[in-house]
Amino acid sequence: MNRDAALSCVNPRIRALAAYHLVPDQADVKLNQNENPFDWPAEIKEEAAAFVRGRPWNRYPDFVPAALKAALASWAGVSERNVIVGNGSNEMLLVVMLGLTDADRPLLTCQPTFTVYRLLAKGMGRDCEPVYLDGDFRFDTRALCEASAKNPRAVMLLCSPNNPTGSALSKEQIRAVLACHQGFIVLDQAYVEFGGYNAVELIGEYPNLIVTRTFSKAFGAAGLRLGYMIGNEDVIAELNKIKLPYNINFFSDYTAMLLLSRPDMVRERVGVIIRERGRVLDFLRSLAGVTAYDSEANFILIRTPDSSALMRGLRQDNILVRDVSSYPMLENCVRISIGAAGENDRLMAGMRKIFKPRA
Repeated sequence: MNRDAALSCVNPRIRALAAYHLVPDQADVKLNQNENPFDWPAEIKEEAAAFVRGRPWNRYPDFVPAALKAALASWAGVSERNVIVGNGSNEMLLVVMLGLTDADRPLLTCQPTFTVYRLLAKGMGRDCEPVYLDGDFRFDTRALCEASAKNPRAVMLLCSPNNPTGSALSKEQIRAVLACHQGFIVLDQAYVEFGGYNAVELIGEYPNLIVTRTFSKAFGAAGLRLGYMIGNEDVIAELNKIKLPYNINFFSDYTAMLLLSRPDMVRERVGVIIRERGRVLDFLRSLAGVTAYDSEANFILIRTPDSSALMRGLRQDNILVRDVSSYPMLENCVRISIGAAGENDRLMAGMRKIFKPRA
């Protein structure tokens, strides 16, 4: 079989997709991936390393990471029966797609939002029905309910706070959508520690609500690839049937429990990022030609006259930000992650070279 013949056997839905891709670029100031700017202290890394050195590598991890599930349940304020742990929240979203969607019902998502949702859905042969944010990138509750009425029992997947806009659903909005929607509502709350309403408290009231969370943002552990899902215990039991076995390696399992045992450090660092977000937002709004949008996440979305020129100008100063201008509604928009104070100072100095202050 030659190359073309082999490729012809690949699922045509997959071949039609554009790959999710990020240029592996490096810079002194890296504000392009919504990473937490604070690494963990050396003593915590040493404790994790000591465990890894002593733990047999030829043995599987626990089939069920029971201790980690219990720690996560305590952190989230739920029962461990409400929790599934995954290899990043993206794996949890894949489990949701496998377990709750079918080819006869579209996936309802807001636009613009995280592009992986559409990638997963299209790869499984699911149609995507977009519900657009308003002109200020706020969620439109009426539009969500109208889409629900047209697509009863469809899965509605909403990112709140939303990537890449930073907007978030309020408690009242979430309740309104839950009241009108007869299918599952999945809230991707990867950024919720930085702002917005934490919907976990509604799990007991709404069995059709699922919340996904991650260690990549507030916990500053993107390298662990660890996430989790919270939902009604009977629904979670069903979704557990299709979760891959041994999906959490023993290093991530142990290290995540170390991080969960330092909640004060996590909250302190989140507080620093929130304060820096306010400082950077005020600065961006002082620049002529820049529109900076409110954000409940650890990043800020801005619109400029020419996003490509901004990217080039900041790159000359060894600063990376994310061009999101290819997203729906986001022409000439750039997403800027909030870094440590010194990184944010570098960003502001670079922006001053490109934009003049408002008159």
